[in-house]
Amino acid sequence: MLRNVLIDDELFNNLRKKALEVEKDENSPKEIELLEKTVFKRLKKKRSVKKYKKLGVTKSDLKEIIELAEVLSLDALGGPSNYEIKEKHQEWCTICGRCCRESESIFIHKDELNILLTFNPGLKNAIIRNKIFPEHFELKDIQPCKYIDPETNKCGIYDSRPQVCRSYPLVLIESGGKARNIINLRHKCNFSVNLILEKSMILFDDAVKKLEEKNGISKRQRIRAKS
Repeated sequence: MLRNVLIDDELFNNLRKKALEVEKDENSPKEIELLEKTVFKRLKKKRSVKKYKKLGVTKSDLKEIIELAEVLSLDALGGPSNYEIKEKHQEWCTICGRCCRESESIFIHKDELNILLTFNPGLKNAIIRNKIFPEHFELKDIQPCKYIDPETNKCGIYDSRPQVCRSYPLVLIESGGKARNIINLRHKCNFSVNLILEKSMILFDDAVKKLEEKNGISKRQRIRAKS
């Protein structure tokens, strides 16, 4: 019900279907399910449905909002993009090292190759042509990435690391002949979970506000209800 205030059901289903098709190599159905459950536990604490019971908001609405947060970049609704949210919350990274140990490919854009080699000349023999985008490059033999410190989980080439590492948990994929960023939905990655959680809270608040306005609830009444 709450999600319908923001987006038509048919449009949402089409978006989700396309997202699952595009992201199937990055996010398995099981991983998406685990991510949704993890975010749901946190969202229940952040946005209590009891406050909005009179509006008909239920726990099912929280789940639907989370599903929307996964497939929709908020800039489509006039909000911040995935990248803008990520850049604002670097503290979400717990330096667990999972992304460095489990990534299958570290993409290197052709324009950043010279910069990378200038600061790390020893990487010359560790770089090969990218398998999907031959005009670009990637690091070979990187699972786990040999540049991660096994004790601290910190990156040995951090200051000049590729953009794909800087952008994680946003990952670059090929879609319709174009490259685009998606969120790598790993339920054990604190950054991924918090990114979806933040988007879910923004969507929830926006939907509730629209629902209240639709029901004729004033701004003063909204403030009183939250206090």
